[in-house]
Amino acid sequence: MSDKGELAHRLVTELCDLSTVDSSPEILKRLEVLLADFIICVVSANSLNKRGSLLKDDGLIGLATRLASQSAYEDRDDLDWSAINHPGSVVFAASFATAITFSDYRKNFLVSTLAGMRTSASMAHFFGPGHRKRWHITATAGTFGAVSATAAGIGLDPGPSLRAFHLAGTNMGGIGQVSRELQGTPRFNRAAAAALGTAAALGAYEEIPAIANLWEGDRGLLEVFDLAGTITHGSLIKDGISTVLVRSFPATGFIHAALLGAANIARDHQSPLKNLTVTVNSGVFPILNDPAKERWWNLQLNCAAAWASQDPMQLAPAPAIEPLVTAQGGDVPLGCALIVAETEKGTFELFVEKAPGLELFDEQEVTWREQKWTSMVGQSAQSVKELVHQLVSDTCNEKTWQRIELLLRGE
Repeated sequence: MSDKGELAHRLVTELCDLSTVDSSPEILKRLEVLLADFIICVVSANSLNKRGSLLKDDGLIGLATRLASQSAYEDRDDLDWSAINHPGSVVFAASFATAITFSDYRKNFLVSTLAGMRTSASMAHFFGPGHRKRWHITATAGTFGAVSATAAGIGLDPGPSLRAFHLAGTNMGGIGQVSRELQGTPRFNRAAAAALGTAAALGAYEEIPAIANLWEGDRGLLEVFDLAGTITHGSLIKDGISTVLVRSFPATGFIHAALLGAANIARDHQSPLKNLTVTVNSGVFPILNDPAKERWWNLQLNCAAAWASQDPMQLAPAPAIEPLVTAQGGDVPLGCALIVAETEKGTFELFVEKAPGLELFDEQEVTWREQKWTSMVGQSAQSVKELVHQLVSDTCNEKTWQRIELLLRGE
């Protein structure tokens, strides 16, 4: 077995061992926020997407498919810049669908979410940048995240869990073209990942045969999917929670750092603007400069709005500022932004190295998050927070789950 093959086998073996799942108070505190954000994204989508659903009443797999799609309906689900994926939309969909469908397994809900997030992150890092250039990482790593979430949710032992990984791995996909077109199709990739992951875990439960050699050879995952197969940041296993952020600003996450930078310079150096130059990653810039896309994706227009309001949460059109803004791509890491503003008081430069949303308990982050949640679901946000607190603190009961099910199903 090659070095990459041995590492892959070690990875999935360790991921199947639930005794090593990190459930520290710090992790659970962050998980509580991420679960609330997921539910609120789904609830908001249920109110906006009035079309009837056949999926939500179609058992575990159908419900997981529906929840994953709905969570990304407004493109405001969580994000992990370290792995460049959206883990919660797939993992939490599988975890909630499992617990709702099979009430006897609700005691496994927390380990299901933690195991799924751990797997999604660990796989995304293991797969590497070469894979991400061609494949939609939320779909591929997310499939394995859904496998872990469901396997842990129904209490599979390590042997059947490993079989579930192999079942899913023989079918996973999600081409990277969806990340270029961004016409809402990433929603279906999330949904398909949740469906395949849950189906694989249930298939393993029923002892459906799986291939023995998933990783190696000219038809194995390592070659077919161009997997890096390396250890990153000093560890093979990632907890999958500590690096996940909440996307609070009302625009695509690709420009959140730019919005924050523009608003901060405008607030700190108040003076009439002469010109504003905003630079983001060159790889993603074309989709942020496409006039055919809706305003949500437009770097120039949204940075003008953030400058005018001095608040990245307030992005009303600012036609007087828009001609003064130059948006461009450059040698800037994904999630970061370089902002240079020339005003009547001078020239000011700011490099935003860390995208907002990661410091979940920073006072400003809490304020932004509360504004986001209230704008999406109104006073229901408080009820969601209370329900999730009961889940994470292990004080929930049958009534808690009934209320959660009604919210998620949109009933």
